[in-house]
Amino acid sequence: MLYSMDEKKKNIVLTGFRATGKSLVGRMLAEQLGYLFIDTDELLCERLGAPIADIVARHGWAFFRQAERALLAEVPTMVRTVLATGGGAIEHREQWQQLRSCSYVVWLEADAATIRQRMGADPNSPGQRPSLTGRPIHDEIAELLQQREPLYLAGSDLRLDTGVQKPAGLVDAIIRAMPLDLGLSDEKNALRPGNPCELDSLKPL
Repeated sequence: MLYSMDEKKKNIVLTGFRATGKSLVGRMLAEQLGYLFIDTDELLCERLGAPIADIVARHGWAFFRQAERALLAEVPTMVRTVLATGGGAIEHREQWQQLRSCSYVVWLEADAATIRQRMGADPNSPGQRPSLTGRPIHDEIAELLQQREPLYLAGSDLRLDTGVQKPAGLVDAIIRAMPLDLGLSDEKNALRPGNPCELDSLKPL
């Protein structure tokens, strides 16, 4: 099933902290909408030729953030794309403002305990999610959440709690919440899932 976007809102961007399901939800959403899917962390690793932990170890976080900022600046040239962005991408405020002009932004959130549990269960976490502060990753989660949550709140169109819904439910919630000016035809809009009981975690901003 293909959905179309208008000229203004061409893409859907998922933001949020590490381990909030952006990549999984993004892939499922793109498949359902018939869009291209891009995981920005994966694309950066491909372009830079190494896992994030190796990139940071060799060049530092500033180098990685510079590459991330350059990638975000490409978003206005993209069309019909779902992007799962890194947890810190929201801190590139100038690029994020440009991104929002052409994208519908969804904040996938989870509390610190849920994030710790998911990261602890992910065998790829040490390589893909290195510490930002030099402290143990689990110790820095609450501090970074406190710093970033105002940015996620201000920089998103929709807020969803990933701790209370499964990925398929989150995909359905995003599609139901997508504004009509994203270009959904009346016929396709009628096909949106519509169980009101599943909307408990949907928080329009």
